[in-house]
Amino acid sequence: MAVVFNRIRAFGCSGAGSAAVEFAFVAPLLFLLLFAVIEFGRGWWAKSSLQYAAERAARFAVVCGGGCPGDAAIATYATNQVYDQTVPAGTFTVSHPTANQTCVNYTFSFVPWFVGDLDILENTLSFQGSSCRAHT
Repeated sequence: MAVVFNRIRAFGCSGAGSAAVEFAFVAPLLFLLLFAVIEFGRGWWAKSSLQYAAERAARFAVVCGGGCPGDAAIATYATNQVYDQTVPAGTFTVSHPTANQTCVNYTFSFVPWFVGDLDILENTLSFQGSSCRAHT
């Protein structure tokens, strides 16, 4: 009987498997942080890509290479300048606040890969921005 109690006591004092239990506690937080960093990077990249396209299109509008393009042509040019992602046709709009100024505006709904049922995260994030250039 003493041998059985000694084995039970030895089992309770054993450290075998403690690393697996600690990992099970920490792993969800680690993966949440990892995916949050990835999603933040994707969002930043999408916003940067849209702003780049708006700036290129605004420059295209004022340089007037081969004749000044219309607003639809400027918006199409901006859509083609977005790198490595597809955006809907109505993402870019063109406005003229003054007689010698052209602005390219964008509104884009960014959808994260994983949102779950967390109240902190919304289903989509709305990116808005513009780039304006003056005609010479």
